[in-house]
Amino acid sequence: MRLAVCSSKGGVGKTTAAANLAAAFGRRGRVLAVDVDPQDSLGRAFGVVAKSRDDSLAALLEDPLADPRAVVRHAVAPGVDLLPAHPELETTAAYLTSTGGLTTSVRRVLRSLLSDYDHVVLDTRGDLGALTLAAVCAADTVLTVFTSDPGSAVGAARVAAFLDQHRAYENTSAVLIGVACTAWDQHGRAAREVAGALADTGLPLLTTRVPMSRRVPTSTLAKRPVVLSSPTSPVAAAYLALADEVLDAAERVAP
Repeated sequence: MRLAVCSSKGGVGKTTAAANLAAAFGRRGRVLAVDVDPQDSLGRAFGVVAKSRDDSLAALLEDPLADPRAVVRHAVAPGVDLLPAHPELETTAAYLTSTGGLTTSVRRVLRSLLSDYDHVVLDTRGDLGALTLAAVCAADTVLTVFTSDPGSAVGAARVAAFLDQHRAYENTSAVLIGVACTAWDQHGRAAREVAGALADTGLPLLTTRVPMSRRVPTSTLAKRPVVLSSPTSPVAAAYLALADEVLDAAERVAP
């Protein structure tokens, strides 16, 4: 499975979901986590910071002859390797957009690595721009997330429309396999209304709801996903359940 975790805006728990799913999948096989966001948040979730653009995805996208294995960080968590980003990824993306090479760039970089891994998790930037499209073009499945914020429900619908559009353009064959709730406020009216609104859209709303928890920002400071830093906590249990649900959904849509 090659899973792109997407959102149309930041602050909805996208990177936290990507990091915890990668760590959860690492219990079952080899996983490559790929940071396709110039803010390099996925790498930081595992305590990895690229020293320069040459030590990151940015260099690999620009140079077709570069060896991806030289950039991969090994064993950043049990079963998990990481391909880090760097702020220079923004400049690289602008250059490749001007030359027409961005859309297929991530897919090209990953091609030689896929046989080494059971799963690939790509974290995207918090928008539906060209870099996100490049990540989606390298994926076969897509997950988007929402919170108790009503605006995040609109964001989930936008991701679905974005994916439908680019499937129609034949830029990707990736399928939206789930819309997952992060930072669930079980006592909040807004949360229930958002979930209800999404249920009426026909989007693939997943049943697992990851609860709000102070352990999530704490895990960010610890540079370990919460499934590793607080493995017995309710929020870790929810992410593990979400991982199971995502894998089941991916299996159902597999050709």
